[in-house]
Amino acid sequence: MRRAALFGVVVVILASCASQQGAMAAREQMRQGVEAALAGLWQEAAFRFERARAMGGESPELLNNLAVAYEALGRYEEALATYKRALELSPHNSRIRRNYARFAEFYASYIRGIRPKGGDDARL
Repeated sequence: MRRAALFGVVVVILASCASQQGAMAAREQMRQGVEAALAGLWQEAAFRFERARAMGGESPELLNNLAVAYEALGRYEEALATYKRALELSPHNSRIRRNYARFAEFYASYIRGIRPKGGDDARL
């Protein structure tokens, strides 16, 4: 019985170590993504942020960075969804709110510009 309890403790400790290593790897991906973004390498930045997301879950800051990268790449629908998710997780974060507001204004004018004028589709 004691051996089983000890085994359970070891499993919990190992799982905790693996979780910490995953979080460290996700932070490293995030750091590399920020460096890529600062260099204007948006495809690389998006790739790194996506990897960080897959490794470490969804932090509001990570999602904000990913949304900015999607926006820079012209992946507007993904940017919109990602900004919204970031705001769900952190509705009072002023940086995310500011970035989302700026993007939402741009996106509204973008959508107006690509919709056809007149005809049957004008009612949509």
